[in-house]
Amino acid sequence: MVDSDIYRKDLEELLAGAGLSLVELNVSRHRGSVQVRAVVYAPGGTGIDECARAHRLIQPRLQVLLSEPDFHLEVASPGVDRWIRSDREYSIFEGRGVRILLREGGEWLTGRIVKADPSGLTIRNARGERTLEYASIAKARLDYAQEGA
Repeated sequence: MVDSDIYRKDLEELLAGAGLSLVELNVSRHRGSVQVRAVVYAPGGTGIDECARAHRLIQPRLQVLLSEPDFHLEVASPGVDRWIRSDREYSIFEGRGVRILLREGGEWLTGRIVKADPSGLTIRNARGERTLEYASIAKARLDYAQEGA
């Protein structure tokens, strides 16, 4: 197992310069081979062009960082219904639709992420705005259906 966090900051800065966000990075060794999976996001939409651009940026940088000339790199978009895996992802996905399951009461909330900061996030739906602390969220996923609301 390789600690992906040691490469994350470097790649986040590299991609930010191209208008992309690094959502997730996994670096692992399997049978002597290094496998890298990066999930990237572009606010205007993440299609094959954005993934290819990210691949062209990441590949040479990882060759230097990993000190490995031969590794497998996969770059993907987050998808329209991605499960949110960390608090930092809420700020990446500001403006996107979301479904949130609260820890207390098992209530599902839907809406758009209006704002996200280190203390929590605010979502907006037909009933108004609601601010939540991250600790109150059991799980959440992107919800494309909320983006027309």
